[in-house]
This record gives sequence, C-alpha cells and structure tokens, in this order.
Amino acid sequence: MGRYPKRAPRSTYETPIQYFYSRSDHYTNSRMTNFSEDGMCFESIHAMQPKSKITIRMPNYAPGSSGPEAFQSYLAEIRWCQDRSDPKRTRYRVGVRILERSRSRSTPAEPERRQDCDLCGEGFDAASICLMDGSICLCPGCFKHLDAMPDGHIKSNIKRFLIGNVL
Repeated sequence: MGRYPKRAPRSTYETPIQYFYSRSDHYTNSRMTNFSEDGMCFESIHAMQPKSKITIRMPNYAPGSSGPEAFQSYLAEIRWCQDRSDPKRTRYRVGVRILERSRSRSTPAEPERRQDCDLCGEGFDAASICLMDGSICLCPGCFKHLDAMPDGHIKSNIKRFLIGNVL
C-alpha cells in the first residue's frame, strides 16, 4: 500500500458507489470508505489488478455538493487491492487514483487490451506488442534487449525456450 504516495489527505467518507470493472459485465454495488481530491478507497467482493482502469458511479449524485457526490462518475486507476481475510466483512479493500471526473452518466471504461511478455511476464498495452519470428510476444524493453544480442547459441536457445521448443 505504501508504493504510491497520496498527494492529498484522505478523509473518512462512507457513501454507496457502483463500480464497473473490466472483468465484469455489469456495475456492482459497493461502499466507499474514504475520499480525497485525487483518490478513494472502497470495498469490493472482487480482487482487482493494479494499474487497470475502473469506472465508479455515484448513486447519490448531488450537483453543487462538495464531496464525491458532486460528480456523477469517475474514471480511476487501481493502485492497490488488499485482501482483508475477514469472513465477516467484504473481502477486499481497493485504493484508486482518480483520472477523470464527470457530471454526466458515463459508460464503463473500455476494457484494456493487455498482453503479458513471454520473457519477463510483465503486462503491457497490446498496442505496443513486439514479435520475434512471429511466435514470441515481447514487451518493448525485452524486445530491445533480445534484439541487441548478437546472433548465436545463447540468443537461439532463449528463443527456443520462449516458444517452448526445448528438449
């Protein structure tokens, strides 16, 4: 939880929310537990992947108010997801950074097209996929590193390992 410093102090603020997470096909009812100008924390029944996008709606939208209900919806980035391991409470606490606010009803954030690098396993935007020999999917960093290696046994063996052609 301490990886991302909070820019604005958070205040305890409990209010109902609805969220749309990319691995779902509908909004889920939940409860916000704290809020600041740049983020919020809420409870979730779903585990959520950090760095993914989420749309949050405020069912108690109140134009002109000073709290989170001043906006009808938020587009946010998940910063952390913490398993509470408490059977009496909602399973996860989720912290998000607010990216956009809207006073009009929003449509769910479009699910991101993500891909995992075959070498380092890091997830990255599918628009920046780099391929080698048509069968290996590498992130731009690994592609650059492997491409810079001189041709030879080591590079050949790494490629064979990545495509699963190792005996």
